[in-house]
Amino acid sequence: ALELEPHTIPYRSLALPFMAPPPDTVPSPPAQPVLPPKGGSDVDAPLPPGVAPPGTPAQEEGRCTFFVFAKGRYCRFHAIPGGTRCGAHLAGVSEEKEKEQRIPCPLDPGHTVYASRLAQHLKVCSKRRQDEILVRQPFYRKGVNCSGGCCSAEQGDLAEAREPPAAATTEEASSADASSGEDALAGLLERLAAAFPRAVEQVLGANVDAEELLQRSVVATAGNVAHAEKHEAQNAALTELIIERGLLEQEALIVEYGCGRAGLAAAVLARRPGLRCVLVDRDARRHKMENRQENRSEAVLRLRLDIADFDLAALVAGEPLCVSGRPLPRAADFAGEALQAASNSCNGSGQMGPAERLEELWKAAAALQASQWPPDRLLACAKHLCGGATDIALRSLLGRGTACASLCIATCCHHRCDNISYVNVPFLRGLGLCELEGEFARLASLAGWAVGGRGDVREKRRVGMMAKRILDLGRVAWLREALGLADA
Repeated sequence: ALELEPHTIPYRSLALPFMAPPPDTVPSPPAQPVLPPKGGSDVDAPLPPGVAPPGTPAQEEGRCTFFVFAKGRYCRFHAIPGGTRCGAHLAGVSEEKEKEQRIPCPLDPGHTVYASRLAQHLKVCSKRRQDEILVRQPFYRKGVNCSGGCCSAEQGDLAEAREPPAAATTEEASSADASSGEDALAGLLERLAAAFPRAVEQVLGANVDAEELLQRSVVATAGNVAHAEKHEAQNAALTELIIERGLLEQEALIVEYGCGRAGLAAAVLARRPGLRCVLVDRDARRHKMENRQENRSEAVLRLRLDIADFDLAALVAGEPLCVSGRPLPRAADFAGEALQAASNSCNGSGQMGPAERLEELWKAAAALQASQWPPDRLLACAKHLCGGATDIALRSLLGRGTACASLCIATCCHHRCDNISYVNVPFLRGLGLCELEGEFARLASLAGWAVGGRGDVREKRRVGMMAKRILDLGRVAWLREALGLADA
């Protein structure tokens, strides 16, 4: 090793991590645009809003030339065609206009608009465009699967259960209310424990042990499974169950409710390729399974509809679109101002506008019904169909026509069920439950005890699982009575 005396090592050659570099080696900060002064002579007067200070580099071509003083840079949005600024910074917008009051959009309070532009905005609002697309889709019928207003924004008992209790005027009143709530909960738990074995015997038969069924359902600890792997395993398990039970035949029609990316339908089609499939979901999705290369040859129709508005009878029991004698609607037939404005803006980009996409959707619906229609067999499936959405999907099967219906639904989120959309409230009342006002909401709330919690919560999870199973047993009883599915 080379030995050097300490004084022979220059100070500036040391590069220790805990030492700051010498003053002359500190890099200079990047140059910042010169901002106009806030006051001064007429020569130094502030620049108009959006005008870049002298010496600022030119903006990239095609980008908005509005200079954002607070950020010391230009706006990063693209300029409108034929202009130099984006839609938010159109030339000629005065300082008074910038200070004008913005109000929530009446169609969608999630965004705001200038009060003076409200009339024009309502014609092209994206919410209005989405509503127009919704009602112009095939097999749409507002509230067709609702019963007694179950599609309203908030439902009776559930709304009452979520309302905060009135403030007590005295400590005695507060104590009395707490005591009354505890007594009501204790009474419900007692009746739930007595009703569960009766429900199992009534629906599944006397040979099924209610306690064994409950023990198999209660999960002691949560599994450590990744999100994607969990869904793949669930899709594979449900598909295997469908195949084992013989729920699919050669010409069966698959309808997946609340499909999301359609992972369950894709798993079924992988086992039984060539079947026709209808996907129903109210939200727009990315990375849809039917767009994958291996699934593009399948006959798949995706409808962006709420399950409550999906008219299954028009799909399987009505006259097919391809032989109805009426021409299919074309893009020009969707004359709504919001749709036409969006379509016109897409013409120069080579992309289809909403009117053109609606035309393609109607063509896909007609192609689905082109051969051997109506189908002899229908498979309704869903994975994690949340709360009351399961009941609305079950009610839609009343419009199955002459098709023989099969069903495979993995229920979830029982705490979000409500007494209006639930299909079999009389079943619960026959067990001595939900006879009091607001009790259905409390029963649904108990279902949330089946998961979560810390420490020794097995008894609490046991109570929650009883609530879940009773709600599902009521659905099974309804399928047998209303749809004639004796083997449900």
